[in-house]
Amino acid sequence: MFVKVLPSGKPIFISNRESISTKDFENAPVAAFDAGHGQPNWAQTGFPSRELHTNFAGLTEILCRQGFHCQTTGAQPLEKHLLRCRLLVIPTPTGQYDVQRERWRALPTSKFSDREIHLILEFIANGGRLLAFGYRFGDSFTRTNLHDLFIPLGCQPNDDVVIDARMFRDAHPLQIHFDTPSESIPPAWAREGIARVRWRPMATFTLQPGAAVHPIALSTGGHSICFDRRLRQISLTPMPIAVAGCRGAGQFALFGGPHVFESGPLGLLGTADNTRFLRNVITWLVNEPSSEPVSELVATTSPAHSDGWTRVENWGDGARTITSVERVLRRSGISKALSRARWMP
Repeated sequence: MFVKVLPSGKPIFISNRESISTKDFENAPVAAFDAGHGQPNWAQTGFPSRELHTNFAGLTEILCRQGFHCQTTGAQPLEKHLLRCRLLVIPTPTGQYDVQRERWRALPTSKFSDREIHLILEFIANGGRLLAFGYRFGDSFTRTNLHDLFIPLGCQPNDDVVIDARMFRDAHPLQIHFDTPSESIPPAWAREGIARVRWRPMATFTLQPGAAVHPIALSTGGHSICFDRRLRQISLTPMPIAVAGCRGAGQFALFGGPHVFESGPLGLLGTADNTRFLRNVITWLVNEPSSEPVSELVATTSPAHSDGWTRVENWGDGARTITSVERVLRRSGISKALSRARWMP
């Protein structure tokens, strides 16, 4: 993959050095990577930033190979890019890093404005495509406001984390992961060619009844517990960790964490069947809206319709369990914004 600069000065990322005319570049669909909501700030931890040329370089290359021109929004207004892009990619936004306390602080410029949210929703309704990523413990961790964008799309991002409780004893906090088999990927289009997908700790979604959105991946439940630090409760049943849906003429896919498709030091794009899973998601996104009724998918795959809910609530014996889990999450570092200097194995 290399960069070609158009006469306008915009960088274009392409996957090979074949002779391609500027006209071909300008006529191809554009994938715009948002970099105006704190995505470069991840570099403040000592790890790479979450931009198209760093942690998302693998995704960038796959999109280029499928004929997209990948451009960064940089410091330019998002509105300018929405006017001509086909796909908007929102890598995990975040605030400003507090080195001493190993946490993120709210940064007004990292939050989506009401106008930006309106424009993105309008962009999707008019046929645009959105691929966006949250983070473990949701907005309460990154100190941003993705929930203001996701809720109108029919899903509430939760302030929780899915984590394999069996890995705390032996695994470094940065290397903890969990796998989902193909049975945990409900849509046929998403699980094609998939045996398993690997994830790092991430947040889940709560789907709004009747919304045109459905899970495309569920946690496995059991040892992969889901701990909600705001509600202080534990769920032992499968939860949506990635969802897809339609709005007007457009489509979107949302993920509770970025590592699954990242290619940086902690990225998982090259593990398990993650690359194939990414290709399945992109193929669905760029095609015309599915004729399969989304409402039927919701009714048959959402855990909200299951009778098998198992939760640990914050009272009685459950309160002691939750306090114990909180202590382990603090000691392990999962509840912190980890810096490379201190936490890299």
